[in-house]
Amino acid sequence: MLSVLNGHEAVLALAFRQRAKFEGWLKLELAVNLAAHGARSLVLEAPCGAGQRADLGFTMDGVPYLIELKTANTNWRLPGVAPKTRPITKNISGIVTDARKLMRCQARGFVAFVLFPLPVADYRWAHYLQRVSSQTGIALSEDGHCRRTNVRLPNGEGCEAVVCCFSVSGLAR
Repeated sequence: MLSVLNGHEAVLALAFRQRAKFEGWLKLELAVNLAAHGARSLVLEAPCGAGQRADLGFTMDGVPYLIELKTANTNWRLPGVAPKTRPITKNISGIVTDARKLMRCQARGFVAFVLFPLPVADYRWAHYLQRVSSQTGIALSEDGHCRRTNVRLPNGEGCEAVVCCFSVSGLAR
């Protein structure tokens, strides 16, 4: 997912500047990228049981996969970013809800999320990663599950995003 984001800095700068979510766009870009890397039977809004849907479903080497995506905007003040208040707590709850949903599915599940915009070299976001970890029961770490990327805003200022991905496969249902 990081390679998809790094190839579209202008799109990210636009979204970050307005604290606008971009999950729909990311879903399509990720689907195209997965298809180029061998994913088959790709489905947007893939059924995953009991009337539930995952953002993406596909098979790779005959193995079914489901992915839930989230773009979680923050409320930290940054130069060049609209001073809107966003409920980051609700965004984190959505990530936890998606992880729990995938735990009940019959495919290998992954949750991928982007936390944005963040001040450069600021680690306050790690608190939210630990919240996801404690509420899902999945041991998550910055080194094992997250990558940071820089985005240059139109005003010349920089900010960051954290991209995190984790598996929910094989977890107790």
